[in-house]
Amino acid sequence: MAKYSNEFKQFIIEERLLKKKTLPQIEIEHGVLRSTTHNWVKRYNEGTLFINRRSIKDRKTKEEMEYEFLKKSFALLKEIRSKQQE
Repeated sequence: MAKYSNEFKQFIIEERLLKKKTLPQIEIEHGVLRSTTHNWVKRYNEGTLFINRRSIKDRKTKEEMEYEFLKKSFALLKEIRSKQQE
């Protein structure tokens, strides 16, 4: 029986690859040994860890989403101001 669910493994891999957390950080925050996290990431990169690979690649970081929101907000504000000046 597996000790960790695939969803949890996916979460840990996202912490490592997307959020760039170190192995010691993950070990302290989630209680997963460094060697275990290293093995999961290695197997993920090799394609031998069977989790939903697409969701990790498609998921955006919080910073990317905030940047896109601000970019759209400034464009909208610029459009509103230009219409007010007409």
